[in-house]
Amino acid sequence: MSSWTRSFKVLLASGLLLLTGPAAGPARGSLAAFTQSPDQPGQVAQPGQRTVPPLFPSTTPEEPTPLSRKQKKDLLNRNFEEMKRQADELASLAKSLQQDLDKSNANILSLSIVEKADKIEKLAKKIKGSARGL
Repeated sequence: MSSWTRSFKVLLASGLLLLTGPAAGPARGSLAAFTQSPDQPGQVAQPGQRTVPPLFPSTTPEEPTPLSRKQKKDLLNRNFEEMKRQADELASLAKSLQQDLDKSNANILSLSIVEKADKIEKLAKKIKGSARGL
């Protein structure tokens, strides 16, 4: 156990002792009343000692409920409409980029051209991922 972990546990235990006060047992301010929860199954805390509950109790992730046929269809339709909207945005960005390139020359390249090219790239990757089902 690292010294940081040990210090944290002592700090936590002392805070809990101050909040709860001594139960029937050791003198006030003593950390002897607290032990860490048993790590191994079958391991029991000493009699008369309170255990410190874990800070982050382990939770098992619940399995998602399966979607009904109608829900799947609605989800597919929403995703398809979103991809169409993104494709329209991609087309307008590409036209705008072409216009900006026509206005500039070989010696001067606008920062907006680079920004639009980045947006086009990100949007194209998003559409590609959606089309693959990611």
